Amino acid sequence: MGNKSVLSVLIFCWIFSFIPAENITDTSGIGIVVSLFSPGHLSLIAGNPNNMNMSSMSSGKGMLPIQTYYFNTPRAKIVSMASDPRKNALFILDSDSHSIYRMENFNIWVNDSLTIVPIQKGVSKTSAQITYDWLNEMVYWVDGYYNWIGMQPAFTTDNSLYKIIIHQGLGRPEGIAVDPISGYLFYSDMGKPQRIERSSLIGKDRKSIITSGVDRVYDITVDHKEQTLYWVDAGRHTLESADFNGRNRRLLTRMNSVKFTSVVVFGDFLYVTSFTSNTVTKISKRTGEINLIVVVDDGIPVGAEIWDPTNTSPVSKVCSSYGCAHMCVHLPSGPKCVCKEGYTLAENNKACVNENLQKGLIVANSTHVCNMDIRHITALKDEMTCRVANLTGIMFMAIDIASQWLFYVDSDNHALMQYSLIFNVTTPITEAGPNVTGFAYDWLDNNILWSESDILQKGSIRIFSMDKYAHTDLYANLDNPTYVNVNPLDREVYWIEGKGNNYTIKVGTLDGSSAKVIVNSGDLKKPTGLFYHIEKHRLFWINWDSIYSCKTDGSDLTTHLNSISVLFFGVELMVYKDHAIWTHGKSFIMSGSIFRNNAEVKIDTSHYGKITGMAIYDPDLQRYKRGPCEIMNGGCEHVCLPSATAQATCKCDFGFILESDRKNCSSDALRDRFMIIADHTHGRLYQASLLDARITALDFPEVSKPACVLYNRNTKTVYWVEIESQGSQIKQATIDGKNTKTLMEAGSVYPDRIAMDFTTGHIYFTAVASELYESYVGILHPQKSVHKKLITQLGTPRAIAVHPSAGYMFWTDHNKNSPHIGRAFMDGSSQRVLLSKDVVWPNGLAIDYQENRLYWADGHQDKIESIDIYGLNRKEVLKVTNQQLVDIDLFGSYLYYTAWNTQKVFKVLINSDGTGTVVDWMPDVPELGRLDSIEIEPGNSQPKSAACMQNNGGCSTFCLPTPTGRACACEEGVGLMADGETCEVTGGVSCSGDFPNGAWSPTCHQLPTETCTYTCNENFLPNQVNRTVTCGREGEWSIPPKFLCQEKTCPLMYPVHHLLNDCRPTVGSECEYACSDNFTKNANVPKIKCLPSTEWSHNAFDVCKQFDVRVDTMVSKVHCKEDLPNVVLDPDCNRLKDSVCTFSCKEGSQKKDEDIVELICMSNGKWNFGHIPLCVGPSGSQTAKLSQGEGKSDSSYTAIAATLAAVIAVVFIVVLVVVFFYCRRKRTGVVGRYESHQNEANVYCEPQKGIVNIAAEPGNSTENNHYAHMSDI
Repeated sequence: MGNKSVLSVLIFCWIFSFIPAENITDTSGIGIVVSLFSPGHLSLIAGNPNNMNMSSMSSGKGMLPIQTYYFNTPRAKIVSMASDPRKNALFILDSDSHSIYRMENFNIWVNDSLTIVPIQKGVSKTSAQITYDWLNEMVYWVDGYYNWIGMQPAFTTDNSLYKIIIHQGLGRPEGIAVDPISGYLFYSDMGKPQRIERSSLIGKDRKSIITSGVDRVYDITVDHKEQTLYWVDAGRHTLESADFNGRNRRLLTRMNSVKFTSVVVFGDFLYVTSFTSNTVTKISKRTGEINLIVVVDDGIPVGAEIWDPTNTSPVSKVCSSYGCAHMCVHLPSGPKCVCKEGYTLAENNKACVNENLQKGLIVANSTHVCNMDIRHITALKDEMTCRVANLTGIMFMAIDIASQWLFYVDSDNHALMQYSLIFNVTTPITEAGPNVTGFAYDWLDNNILWSESDILQKGSIRIFSMDKYAHTDLYANLDNPTYVNVNPLDREVYWIEGKGNNYTIKVGTLDGSSAKVIVNSGDLKKPTGLFYHIEKHRLFWINWDSIYSCKTDGSDLTTHLNSISVLFFGVELMVYKDHAIWTHGKSFIMSGSIFRNNAEVKIDTSHYGKITGMAIYDPDLQRYKRGPCEIMNGGCEHVCLPSATAQATCKCDFGFILESDRKNCSSDALRDRFMIIADHTHGRLYQASLLDARITALDFPEVSKPACVLYNRNTKTVYWVEIESQGSQIKQATIDGKNTKTLMEAGSVYPDRIAMDFTTGHIYFTAVASELYESYVGILHPQKSVHKKLITQLGTPRAIAVHPSAGYMFWTDHNKNSPHIGRAFMDGSSQRVLLSKDVVWPNGLAIDYQENRLYWADGHQDKIESIDIYGLNRKEVLKVTNQQLVDIDLFGSYLYYTAWNTQKVFKVLINSDGTGTVVDWMPDVPELGRLDSIEIEPGNSQPKSAACMQNNGGCSTFCLPTPTGRACACEEGVGLMADGETCEVTGGVSCSGDFPNGAWSPTCHQLPTETCTYTCNENFLPNQVNRTVTCGREGEWSIPPKFLCQEKTCPLMYPVHHLLNDCRPTVGSECEYACSDNFTKNANVPKIKCLPSTEWSHNAFDVCKQFDVRVDTMVSKVHCKEDLPNVVLDPDCNRLKDSVCTFSCKEGSQKKDEDIVELICMSNGKWNFGHIPLCVGPSGSQTAKLSQGEGKSDSSYTAIAATLAAVIAVVFIVVLVVVFFYCRRKRTGVVGRYESHQNEANVYCEPQKGIVNIAAEPGNSTENNHYAHMSDI
């Protein structure tokens, strides 16, 4: 942090600590309300938030008075808010209590008269949102588990006065916003396909306006004056906008790893919250620039709402005199009456007619049938209404919704019965056996189906035609059939069959012609309560103590709720929308979302008796045909959208075009001058034309989460890394998406980046392991699908690049302990750190083969730099801000790069001095997600290795270029034969049973092709990458046993530099040590010991103490020394700074490294390779000794640099200490439920953007504490 930034922090801390409360001048009542979890409360910041910014705060004009309002339960989860300051009302949705509340007499300072009133109960426990129509005074909400949208008058106390206005075609609605002037309702649906839709204020005229580039839209808001829609997408980490038709889409900001949860617009700014970063961020709606970040540390911020009493938007006066019986909505076309749920409009379009039954749950004991509002399963506590009494033996129920018939089994009289819900009449249907075990109704053919068994548990499935009044066996001679279910639309019937520990789930046709098992006994454990879900087209059942489901063909077996503790016999299960409902074999009903692990609601029916039957009443469940998109996705290849005419409308994903049949999607792959882009968010590979940046998608069906992409222009083959939950894969396909093949299954490691040696076609890759220093660099043979590790014990390798003609490979490692750029020969030998200074998060790598320069991008410092391949002549190419650079590639004089916080690929001109200039090429593309990798065709030509060019260099598997030639290698676990070129051929010899430091498992016989597990001795750890080992046919293990059990070691921690006397850091070892530069060894601790916990006996900073360095400088002409050991310099070498000299070795000596042919005299008076022996004699002892002595000397240049670094570090530490003691305020416990405090805040800021950390400190007095009274929380 620079001096300017430190000063800013001190200024802000002083301002917020010392501005007295009486200096508050903003009395407008405007402010921002933030809802927080853990515990549930509101933080209120008084004052116009648009006036809060860096300049106003630093000049003393800004205020940050904070109020805190705690609810009377810490579990409160206020996921969404809306407001009407004209009536002093704040509306909140609390997912914990399943309710929407109205906070009355609310203002930004809150007061004693504030009260909380519930207006809607029974909302699902989701992250659903609410919005407020100020023209009609209506509250709208989305319910992500009921999958519907509801509306309700905002100032009513009648919980039944609501209407579900959209209840079909939604998969997982989450965000919602309203513009009453335009008459539009906007909402997001995170089901398939993800989209943003628009409808009228009463749910009519639905239209999908955003259908691509959508992942998880949590919240939406509108600017009705500018007719602009804003939304936050947590999956894409973006804040975006579009007009009301979905056009003119813009990406305002992307913040990688930050998930935005809410957005609200006020004036020229947007305010977004994030629970992952605990922030409220102020962003310009014009430019997307971040103006202010408020860090909240007294809870988890989830929602935000602007409280603006100066807003005088009018209320509609038309509806007050229109005469609607229930609700009135003023549409742009005029007023419209709406009836509450369970009622329909009368012919005069104003009165409302009772439908007799509304969406609900029908339950029965043995004699009574009652119905309850469906919201009972989400904690509504209204009473049930019992419509039918004095029946007998009710067991199992089904409903014919069209005719209002209730069918049930009379277990007392062994008969099937029907009851008219309209005429209150009961009539018998037919006789039934004494043991009916299942019951269902086919509303298409008007048939009743039931299963029954005899005393020997042999049974049948029977069918009765209500039209012909005849019955027959549909399937006979079954083994204890139970829980029969029918799927009329697909003409199928399902049931459970079996007993004891041998159960199956079967499917049969409704004509009785065939039946088969779809779920085998191995997947079943005392199954009960089979239920067919018509909307999801899935079967659900209780499997012992969990709820399972599968598709109707038995595939996609899924576990839902766990530990539901049911009693097995007589238990019924139903699934409505995304809620499971089951009886407990007792006098209560349980419910819970199928997306959660446990039950959520218990409905007590103890006053009613034991539940013997259940049914769902919802007309949508007895459809006569499926929706246009429910059958084969409407025939659409990509996206199917139901239209107003009930026809399927097909659309294509971004980058594809709809073909002439209006069903299928295609893309024309570019063949030359293109770039391939890996979009990790949307699981796509795209092409961008290098000419005009036009983007088209590659039609690769097996791409899911691409991390890196590579292209072989010779074979027209695309290679990519696929990120999987259980490890990554390296795959390939032709450019047209055909011939997909998996080249490598990485197991527990994750191949991250790949590069190709175009001489051999071999792929080099970095592989990241979960354990530190288990990562490696490897090589893959695409044709043989075999690989080999080349460099091991890396931290967190990322990018990789190869230079075959020079024989070098380069990689980056962004391990936080030692980030660096490494270089080695391409066979893995001669490994060295090429660069580690001022490197934090090195990501992309690219080589300029003509200039022999290496380019890299640092994602933390947002810089692109270059250096020559020998580690010299470092240059800064480009510096950006807030982009988080990821990958780069070169083509001609241009460098292309991508970044996680941007929405496009950038093009940079490399100037003659090595700097870069961004040129206009690709515009922002809002549909793109997180771009992880780019690959350019044709790119810069890669010079080939002469040694490997012909016949793979004579190598049978891998030819690995080096600066002096090539080396041959074999796949992992296979050795070379004596010729050094041919890999050993497998045979049929048993492997050795010897196992140093471990033992084979008892079941391992060391036979050829056998895969064995093993255990390790004490103080040894198993190889995390290779937990199993295979015996080859020639008697060799795939991994030598000596490498399987690794001795526990203690990692060296800075500032300890290395151990002396070849001491190994194994458990029990006591070692002498050396310290890093500017640190001196603690004389009282001559040795450190490696403990069994793999920690050292002493802290690294206790054994290595930092000391001050004094610098004496001398100005003189720089000469490099002439007397290098065993070296003869060229006679023309003047040994001045920057001179380049050739050399030879003295007689009797020879070069140690043949690829070093010249020396450069550096500005510090040293040769660039003077620190290593260049020429070695017969013993090599003199060279080694001289090199050690030379390493101990230091130049004035190095001393100056070390001193400056030490001084800067000391100053930085002192500044941090001063900031800490000025800014840190001790937190005290919360005394009351509500505390009001002004200007008590901790404040700090980043160099470019203001960050305000608010941690309101509760007062010590209880006089002004105010308690919230939230009903039923």
